[in-house]
Amino acid sequence: MGYLHYVKAATLMAAVFSVSLVHADELEDRVLKLERMVNARNLSQIEMQQQIDALTNDVRSLRGALEESNYKLQQATERQKSLYQELDKLQQQPAQPQPAAATAPSPGAQPPADAAQQQPVEPAQQSTIPTQPTAAAPAGGSESKDYDAAVALVLKQKNYAQAIPAFDSFIANYPNSSLQPGAHYWLGQLLLNQGDREKAKTHFLTVAQKYKDSPKRPEAIYKLGVISKADGDTEKANKFFQLVIKQYPNTSAAQLAQKAIGG
Repeated sequence: MGYLHYVKAATLMAAVFSVSLVHADELEDRVLKLERMVNARNLSQIEMQQQIDALTNDVRSLRGALEESNYKLQQATERQKSLYQELDKLQQQPAQPQPAAATAPSPGAQPPADAAQQQPVEPAQQSTIPTQPTAAAPAGGSESKDYDAAVALVLKQKNYAQAIPAFDSFIANYPNSSLQPGAHYWLGQLLLNQGDREKAKTHFLTVAQKYKDSPKRPEAIYKLGVISKADGDTEKANKFFQLVIKQYPNTSAAQLAQKAIGG
């Protein structure tokens, strides 16, 4: 009896030990799986942190670029404000009288029609008012520098006589510049103030017919109305004014045109 009891006990212990080994293997497998999951999660977190760091650097770069753009925009806005103020001063100055011997208005000076109906601008006839000779572009100059130099003659030096050939030179030397509409408008205003309506008309027509996306176009069309009215052609002047009011109703040029028609 004692021997059988011993054998049963040994068998039971062996079975328990075997089950324990199986459970130990299962536990070890589970631990290994958990370790792999933790390692994978850690690796994912590292990659995510790297992406966050990269995005942070991108945001800093974009913020710097945005601040620089805002600064340049502020400078451009202040410069544009100065330009408008100076133009207002020029407009308030009485224009020099047109000589009686001046030639008749150019037949090309008609209100700009739709794009499909527009005709190329005919060159204005020779004016009897002498102007400064066209200045040559400075050696090694660039379009922005030359344009700024011409603007400085108006804003800083108040040298309108020299500003005319400076803008004329810019137009000739940089025909594809995005600053062409502004140069033509400036030159037209300077010539108009000098009393040379025919040449001024040519430059305003260039802005109106060639640069339809320019913010200077409504003002240029308005100035064509002003010139036509000064020439005694009220009907043509009103066509220009009405064109501004119709195409650019919310602009200062439209307000001026409305006043001109009402007056």
